Amino acid sequence: MSENTKQELSIYQHSILAAKEVYRLTCTLPVQQRFVLSAQLRRTIIIVCNRVSAIAEAPSKPILKWQSAQFIKSYAELITQMKMSIRLGHFKEADLAELSKFMDQILVICESNIKAGHRN
Repeated sequence: MSENTKQELSIYQHSILAAKEVYRLTCTLPVQQRFVLSAQLRRTIIIVCNRVSAIAEAPSKPILKWQSAQFIKSYAELITQMKMSIRLGHFKEADLAELSKFMDQILVICESNIKAGHRN
């Protein structure tokens, strides 16, 4: 298995673990937030997973850089939603620690893709 394939598998695994964590967390929300906040968080994590797949499939350096930049936008959206849910009292920071870890690991890989212009 090449280094690129190992890294792509790693970034993919992180995105799946992040999605699993979002779904677990949204099941703990109060009933009145299960539809709105759950839908927003789940929609965003699906976009994140789609971006990660697009990074793995990028056929050229410019597309890889663009897809990595698009992931960073989705990352920012998810982080904003997480911060809002903490402020509104739906979650504590500790509740979101595992999700933050997965997302940060993906972010590091994407930022290095942008700098290097190839999969790291």
